[in-house]
Amino acid sequence: MIKQEIAIISDIHGNSLALKKVLEDINNRGIKTIINLGDSLYGPLDPKGTFELLQKHNVISISGNQDRFIRENLSEKTDFITLEYVKSQIDDKVIEWLNSLPFDTIYDDKIYCCHASPQNDSIYLLESLEKDYVAIKDKNEIDALLTHVKQSIVICGHSHVSKIVETDNKLIVNSGSVGLPAYDDDLPIYHKMENYNPYANYAILNFYDNSIKVDKIAIKYDSESAAKLAELNNRDDWATWIRTGIV
Repeated sequence: MIKQEIAIISDIHGNSLALKKVLEDINNRGIKTIINLGDSLYGPLDPKGTFELLQKHNVISISGNQDRFIRENLSEKTDFITLEYVKSQIDDKVIEWLNSLPFDTIYDDKIYCCHASPQNDSIYLLESLEKDYVAIKDKNEIDALLTHVKQSIVICGHSHVSKIVETDNKLIVNSGSVGLPAYDDDLPIYHKMENYNPYANYAILNFYDNSIKVDKIAIKYDSESAAKLAELNNRDDWATWIRTGIV
């Protein structure tokens, strides 16, 4: 018999259409606890609607690197068109929420929750960036990053690609991305993260008496409408990523 179920979401990036479907699926499964691992609002989509959904469903949230990016640039105009769009869509209530988000958290004394890694909200915990491909770090390297984490279960996001990695000491679950199935980045070197599909992803932790089961969930939603909204807000690249899961 399952003793506890926890839904893990991350990297919504303002995609309220994807989030709504994911939350409906979670509700249909009767799961009451939802943990959100950050990068919630940043994107050329629907930041305010995303915030309202998270509030309505009492989602436990932490900060991601792009939540921090919004907070750090509230007072001055920038050249980032998507950042300026997000800032134009949010109000004081949303900003207060962003400012309240912790870097990381521990749930029920048994799950350590971070956006990317315990050291930095922009450094991948699991992924190793090579010149022409993305690999998984050596298990000893992952354990070294988690030296100060006492919990045996670690959940993270940031890479937008769902993974389950078991080391000698930890079970690490990356829940994937709810709202953005592909992207590219120049830092620290150029790399691409791709799912090769437009689905919204999340994960479920099922706790039994003496074991745990992890379900990786992919949900179909109206990704075309989300892509068109990205186009409307001057991000054709995001539109392609949302439609295809490919850069």
